[in-house]
Amino acid sequence: MAIKRIPTTSAQVGMYLCGIDRSWLNTPFLVHRFLIKSSSDIAKLQQAGIQEITIDTDRGRDVATDSAPPHTQDDDVSSTPDPPIPDSSLPPEVARLQQLSPSVQGKSLSGELTTMKLVRKYMLDGVQDILHTLQKTGGLAMEQVHQITESVMAETLGHEEACIAMIRTRDFSPALYDHALAVSTLAVLLGRAVGLDNTALQHLASAGLLHDAGLLNIPQVLHRPLNQLSDSELGLYHKHPRRGVEMLSQQSSLADEVDTLIREHHIALDGSGYPANIDPAKIQTPTRILRIVDEYDELLTGHHTGNPLPVRIALQTLYQQGKKGLLDGELVATFINLIGIYPTYALVELSTGERGIVTANSRDNLLHPTILLIQDAIHQPLSEPIPFNFSVLSSHEPRPEIVRVLAPEQVGIDLDSALENWMTL
Repeated sequence: MAIKRIPTTSAQVGMYLCGIDRSWLNTPFLVHRFLIKSSSDIAKLQQAGIQEITIDTDRGRDVATDSAPPHTQDDDVSSTPDPPIPDSSLPPEVARLQQLSPSVQGKSLSGELTTMKLVRKYMLDGVQDILHTLQKTGGLAMEQVHQITESVMAETLGHEEACIAMIRTRDFSPALYDHALAVSTLAVLLGRAVGLDNTALQHLASAGLLHDAGLLNIPQVLHRPLNQLSDSELGLYHKHPRRGVEMLSQQSSLADEVDTLIREHHIALDGSGYPANIDPAKIQTPTRILRIVDEYDELLTGHHTGNPLPVRIALQTLYQQGKKGLLDGELVATFINLIGIYPTYALVELSTGERGIVTANSRDNLLHPTILLIQDAIHQPLSEPIPFNFSVLSSHEPRPEIVRVLAPEQVGIDLDSALENWMTL
């Protein structure tokens, strides 16, 4: 790292900020390092009274010299240094993060959420078209499948928290396309976290979109919580993996790996599940991933019982299934770390009565995320949101705990407005 201390007045777009002359808790920035992407970032530094900043010239622009004209937002992005080559000794998820361009860092919280809402709407429309065409004609619009899976892979890279928030906070729909997009997205996120290559991720994305294709032509009466189905109805429902593969078997351009994922996505590692003629010992990592994320979204939507579960209980259920040998325990642990017990953008209430929005999770303690407090102990709005980080509390201070997760709309809070002008990784 080549660091340099400079006056804030010398800050330029394209510099990589890695330090300031005061505590970050007294500024509108929730991280210590990010790329300065606009003049508004510089204005926020100056408005916070910061006199000096520290920049990393290996990851961003250096101070302009006579031989190098000042950087502007219109400059070619190719001037940004390449990200460091990942250390092969690091875990895959850490190495992957090292490969991200600095341009995805220092993101606007509200901007991320708004952008992903629009992206998700576009993708939902595409998935709906794909499944509608498949149901009505038996034909698969492969070009559209490729477009959506490529969008899933591209939009999830560097936008994990917003993608997960969109899945968790969406208005649940009984339509298959909503669940299909959620499973496809989560499968790519978990697959990438454990180091799968792009080809395997592409197969996961496609299988996620099409894994329930066999449900498209079953009687509508079966589209209800599983615990309400009779034995004969449940037997018919259990045939949907095989029916899906049969429906898609005419699509010569669909990879064999996708067929396998669809066929096996309801097999448990103890041999239970369906269809029954598949050896669970031969089930590969991608299928185990698809099984986990499908189960997670079904728990969130209440597919089994009609009662949607909160994230924390859904993750506890997955953990218990891992302990029982139904799911891959190591993959479940990775998934829990990826989602976070209190996911980014969750509205939480502390034991003090204060309320805030989760802005980042700690790998060291999933129960203690970074929070942006927006209401005081009697639930009155704070004049300015206050960043709160459990890790900076001294051992002598009383330690509040998160006591509940709230639905923002039920307590009259608009997340976009509350997060405006705040930054995070």
